Formats: sequence, C-alpha cells, structure tokens
Amino acid sequence: MQLIKLGLISIVFLFLVITGISLLIPSHIRLSKAINMGGTNESILYYVRNKNTWPQWHPAFMQDTSNRNSNMVITPRLDNDSEVLYQMQLPGKRPIMSGWKVYHHASTDSLTLQWYMDFHLPWYPWQKFGSLLYEGTYGRMMEQGLNNLKKLSNN
Repeated sequence: MQLIKLGLISIVFLFLVITGISLLIPSHIRLSKAINMGGTNESILYYVRNKNTWPQWHPAFMQDTSNRNSNMVITPRLDNDSEVLYQMQLPGKRPIMSGWKVYHHASTDSLTLQWYMDFHLPWYPWQKFGSLLYEGTYGRMMEQGLNNLKKLSNN
C-alpha cells in the first residue's frame, strides 16, 4: 500500500516538475527564414497570393499525395504591396499564421523575402516540448519553399 502511495506521489511530483519546466517555454513561437532574390514585390508575391501556384513551390502542397492539405482552411488575413499573411488550419488542429514579407535594400538591386510562421501554444507540457522540434520540420520546409520561389521568380 505504501509503495502504491509513493508511486502516485512520485508521478504527481514528476508531472508538476515537467509542467513547471514547460512554463519556461514561450507560448508564442515565430519561425522565420529569409532569402535574397531579384525581382519586384509583385513578381515575388504573385506566387504567394495565387494559391493555385502553391503546388509549384510550397513543399507541403508539392508532395501532398495523400490530399491531407486539401482539407486545410486557408484564410487571408493581410495583403498589401509588401506583405501577405494567411491563417492556415487543418480540421481539429490549432491555426497557424503564415506570412511572407518583402524587404528592399536601397544600396542593392535585390530584395529579401522573409517567410514566417507564428504558433500560439496552450500551456500543456507536451505541446510546449513538441514545439522544440518545429525548427527541424517547418524550418526545412520553409527553406525549401523559399528556394523554390527564388527559382520561379527568376524565370
């Protein structure tokens, strides 16, 4: 009986310690990647604004043989001459804000295209610790997508 009681107390204590550590991880995470390229705002953001072109450059839509992303709800949130922002949400999942912003460099003829993704996490420890893996999964996808956009905009 004391062994069971000790086991339960240990599990509760361990859960509280893990939860306390997870509270040190921020609830809002922004992943950001950028690439320099030639062209104009319109030529670069054309591919981002036109969702029909996403299978040409967006890795999540290029390799979607299971049509998993066909259920994704993509809602425009911001669209101006230098920035495009979408809210992307799969059924039963938390929404992700995905944005692209173009920066001009006065001393050069190139532009910088930044792709960022904002994640708002609940307090659950498994969500917070899972977010530590986002760079490896989403970060690689973003880099590939930016390189694909650079190739398309140079054509």
